[in-house]
Amino acid sequence: MIKTFFIYVLLLTSGGLGILYYLLNDKYNKQNIQVRVLTKQNNSLTSQLNTINKPNETLKVYSRPIRFNTGEAIKRCSLYISPLSNSPILRSIPSNSRVAILDAVEALETLWYEVRVITSDSVNTKGFVRQELIKELQIIETHIIKN
Repeated sequence: MIKTFFIYVLLLTSGGLGILYYLLNDKYNKQNIQVRVLTKQNNSLTSQLNTINKPNETLKVYSRPIRFNTGEAIKRCSLYISPLSNSPILRSIPSNSRVAILDAVEALETLWYEVRVITSDSVNTKGFVRQELIKELQIIETHIIKN
């Protein structure tokens, strides 16, 4: 009777361990597949990000003359660290905010103003905004005389 009891206990234990092994192995396989899928997605997104951030050709930034020294944001826009749409954003400029126009440049066929946001804050106030988002206010007189 004790032998049969131990045999039953042994059978139940090995059956339980077998079921536990099956369940843990199934969980491991599912997570392994999930890790492989996520790794593939991560690699794909990383390669897409690298192609977006790196222009295919050499970047050329052309200086353009400015006709205005003050402007106003037409609508809420971003102040970028460089004249590229994928460059880091320094701050958001609210609509109707005054800016001092410091320079004008053209990069990748887009006109940009280098501006300084007129505010009491002194952090991240100088950067680039697309030209079409700024309404020009005061004209600069050049005093150039042509003969």
